[in-house]
Amino acid sequence: MSEGSEHAAILIAVSFQALNRALKGDQDTLLTDCTVLILFAGFYVEATLNHIFESIGMDIKAFHISEENLQGKMQLGLQDKLAWFYNEFIEDPKAANWNEIRKKRINAKLESMFPGFSELLAFRNDLSHGKINESAKSLNIAQRLRQQAKDLVGRLYDIAAKKGYNVPRLVTYRDAIASLTNFRPQVTLSSS
Repeated sequence: MSEGSEHAAILIAVSFQALNRALKGDQDTLLTDCTVLILFAGFYVEATLNHIFESIGMDIKAFHISEENLQGKMQLGLQDKLAWFYNEFIEDPKAANWNEIRKKRINAKLESMFPGFSELLAFRNDLSHGKINESAKSLNIAQRLRQQAKDLVGRLYDIAAKKGYNVPRLVTYRDAIASLTNFRPQVTLSSS
């Protein structure tokens, strides 16, 4: 669902439609709509990380497990990907392998750097195990997590750009919504 993905427009629009339904206050669909909002926020973050890695030609799976085990992790989750991004673009000095990422406690640094991430991750992990946690019962929480995911994605692009990588945003959030929902955001020009 990254803005760099060819599927971005439809996924962004579905999330936006779920938000609009939730804002109408229909209690019969609130749980489902909030679940879609939060789940798609997680997809958005992970797809953006995948897009950044692909755009800059970095193979995260080649990152060694340890000094002794030169094999890479084959099953990478959202937290692994964000921890690797953090290590690669922010941590100084960088960890040389996954064991060092663990020893440097990079996963613990993610929440302070990316507010809402741990809550988003917990929701996604619960959902993957068949449980819908309390976050989906609150439109306020779902909206906050959705916004925090959008902010996190913006930071990912900014951080990559500051490191000299020009990662394209092929579909903007605003364009995706406008193209699929007949939604035309009101633009007000301020007079100066």
